Amino acid sequence: MVLSTCNRVAVVMETDLSDEQLRALVAELDAPTLAADGKLLRDDEAVWRLFRVASGLESMVTGEREIAGQLKRALSEARKESTVSYLIGHVVEEALKTSRKVATHTGLASQGRTVVAVGLDLVSRTTPLEGARVVVLGTGSYAGASCAQLVNRGVSQIAVASARGRAEDFAESHEVAAIAPDDLIDELATADLVVACRGRKTAALDRATATQVMAQRDGRPLPVLDLAVGGDVELPAPEGIEVINLVDISAAVPDSTEKDRRAAEKIVADGVHGLALDLERRRMAPAVVALRDVLTDLVEAEVAKLPAEGEVSVEDATRSLRRLAASIAHIPSARARIASEQGLGDRWLNSLTDVLGIDVDLPAPIIDLSDTGSQDDLKCPVTGLTVRDLAPKS
Repeated sequence: MVLSTCNRVAVVMETDLSDEQLRALVAELDAPTLAADGKLLRDDEAVWRLFRVASGLESMVTGEREIAGQLKRALSEARKESTVSYLIGHVVEEALKTSRKVATHTGLASQGRTVVAVGLDLVSRTTPLEGARVVVLGTGSYAGASCAQLVNRGVSQIAVASARGRAEDFAESHEVAAIAPDDLIDELATADLVVACRGRKTAALDRATATQVMAQRDGRPLPVLDLAVGGDVELPAPEGIEVINLVDISAAVPDSTEKDRRAAEKIVADGVHGLALDLERRRMAPAVVALRDVLTDLVEAEVAKLPAEGEVSVEDATRSLRRLAASIAHIPSARARIASEQGLGDRWLNSLTDVLGIDVDLPAPIIDLSDTGSQDDLKCPVTGLTVRDLAPKS
């Protein structure tokens, strides 16, 4: 499953490949930078990170809800393409469930603070958004979030441009206008705000395009909200381009209360713990089934020895039950002998307690056998005799 936003690219997979093989595989996914510089997390570290990401604890704006929607869409897309395993789907669903608890039981998401929202708050200090005309560069998750925020703030017209030919589909699904490539400069020249959130290797607004745009604006400045990690505006920007980027947004993010953050961390920890218990129960399930099958086979073997018709005497029933009990106790008894010979008697006792709930108090061993392993081939350093040499001759 691939989670891709302007600020994050994460590839989640269930695999037993080595670190080197994983990086080579990710490089083949057209993500060479991620393969070379990205952080590789496995097992519990990966689960913890996924839960924290879903709950907004790894976001620039702590507790933001946008990332949960992006994660949900990433899972839906992976399922649609049949690329996600049951385990990944289950982990992501539990992470999303935990994120909803964080949103409900803490104040982190109560103010609707998101990267987009904080960025638009900064823009609105100098540029009125009510009735404004906005051009959105990009069609990813942040573009969708930006359109929703802009509508809520009373923007009169939103037009979207895509360098990959996705503007029409995006415009239709988000009820905005699509910009043809040849019309981009004219649209930018008349816009009140540009939201750049393409987040690819090349800038969404390069210097040449920006220069042509500013030449048509007659000295009127153009505010640009740049939401891409690597920057979607080529610098240095021509005079008149007023860029608000993630550095500015980060500086303007209101601090979350320590109480809310601690509560969120506790909810995440509880969520991971609950998932761990569930996965462990599922892991142990085949062993429980095997135990039941063994006991069922033993019972059926004894039932087969009983008369097919008529009544069974108490004596015959008692004898059958005793044989059944002996059969059930045979393997644990044999393992007890092996454990005692290998100095693992206490471990066997612990297993007996854990599996059958039987507690037996035994005295401590007179001679510690735990470090002796197999005794047969041990030699006395003085005489050179082995244990086998000292055994009674039959």
